[in-house]
Amino acid sequence: MVQTFTKERTKICEDLMLPEIRALLELPLDKKIEKSKEVIKEALERYKNIGMGFSGGTDSLVLLHLVLPLKQDMPCVFVDTQHEFPETYEFVNKVIIEWDVKDYQKVRAHRKRTEEFAEKYGYKTPEFTVAYDGYHKIAPMMKAITDRKFDAFIVGLRGVEHEERAKEVFFSPRQNPSHMRVHPLLFWRSADILEYVKRFDIECNPLYAKGYTSLGCTVFSEINTDPNAHERAGRGVVREEVMAKLRALGYT
Repeated sequence: MVQTFTKERTKICEDLMLPEIRALLELPLDKKIEKSKEVIKEALERYKNIGMGFSGGTDSLVLLHLVLPLKQDMPCVFVDTQHEFPETYEFVNKVIIEWDVKDYQKVRAHRKRTEEFAEKYGYKTPEFTVAYDGYHKIAPMMKAITDRKFDAFIVGLRGVEHEERAKEVFFSPRQNPSHMRVHPLLFWRSADILEYVKRFDIECNPLYAKGYTSLGCTVFSEINTDPNAHERAGRGVVREEVMAKLRALGYT
């Protein structure tokens, strides 16, 4: 259970990491870049049909920047929950065009069921959260993986973000459909992400400048007004506490 949104939570996540992953946290950025590229290259060598997720957040932006020089035609999947911020839609489209992403796919559920789930379960309750994310976010992503017959899918997950994510490994098998989830940024801290975008002068989603420190859809993302808060502050305690259920359904 999520106990805190203070920065102490980062240390809690670090302590949950496997020793071999936790040791990589202390690498300088150059070494982290090198290691992440090794993971990506290994995935490209091991799997014939591989894709990646892109959300418009900074983690996935850094991941895309690392991936494209290694595979320019990497299939890139954006899950549109139909509740994304206008800034996110605009930013994703801008990146896809300016970075010349060759294979871009936007996926979404057939319809919005937000009001239906709110009426049935109560807005932002645990049951609502699982139903909402399961239908609007997870199911479209898993369908894309099925339809494209991806045997591996690369995502920008970092272990210090959440207690459940802290337990991950670089290559993590998933079912329904069967594929390998790949986590090249697993051992990066938030400061590493910020240093990377500054070093390479990468434009980020403008929502960060407005005070967001973790981006999702408009339903589950709020401005983080506490400079001492954990980076996931603003995502809602209920959503954080059902992460294990969401990840069991296929969530990143």
